[in-house]
Amino acid sequence: MAMAITQTTRLLLAAAALRLLFIAFGEWQDAHMEVRYTDIDYQVFSDAAALLAKGRSPFERETYRYSPLLALFLVPNVLLHPAWGKLFFSAAGMAMQFLFSLKISFLGLIQALLEMAIIFIIFSIDRNICILQHIRCREYS
Repeated sequence: MAMAITQTTRLLLAAAALRLLFIAFGEWQDAHMEVRYTDIDYQVFSDAAALLAKGRSPFERETYRYSPLLALFLVPNVLLHPAWGKLFFSAAGMAMQFLFSLKISFLGLIQALLEMAIIFIIFSIDRNICILQHIRCREYS
């Protein structure tokens, strides 16, 4: 069991380093190239967070139609650094991967995969995108 945790820890650290590398590259590309690495929605989230930090509604941002919690989580984009949200989203993804690896180690691969498949069927992001009638919905259908 200790060896599996060590191997999992090494994999998660490598994945975190890779994510940090992509964030750094994205910051560089956004600053130096015409084609931006960062999606326009990230700017919308950041603008909404800036409004919230000023005590205003995030919905004052014309195209913001997300949960106010998203703007709240990204207020550090304004207070600390504009890449805070990228780090936050990466950390959330890493936490999910870590929890999934724990689930596999405790339940076994087949049972964990079945349970995760059920969770993804119920809470899948592509369903949320389609419900919001996002233009990319057709890519996921």
